[in-house]
Amino acid sequence: MPDRTPRQDFRVLTRRRGGYDGAVMYDVQLQVAATGALVWAQTFSDEDQADAFESQLDTDLDELDDGDFRRKYGVPASV
Repeated sequence: MPDRTPRQDFRVLTRRRGGYDGAVMYDVQLQVAATGALVWAQTFSDEDQADAFESQLDTDLDELDDGDFRRKYGVPASV
C-alpha cells in the first residue's frame, strides 16, 4: 500500500434525490476532504450500480497511489 493515499485528500459522498416521474437518483460524489469542494459527481438511476461504483471508489482511495487514482478517475492535478 502506498505511504500517502488519496483518502487523505479526498472523500466520497453518496446522495439520494428524486428524479423525473418519481424515480430515485443516486449521486456518487468525489470531494476535496479539506474543503468539501466537489471534484465531480457520477449519477446513477440504479442503486446497485451506484453502490458498486462507490465501493470501488472507496477501495481505490486506500489502495491506489495519488497519480494512479487521479488518472483512473479523471482528477486534475490542480485539484
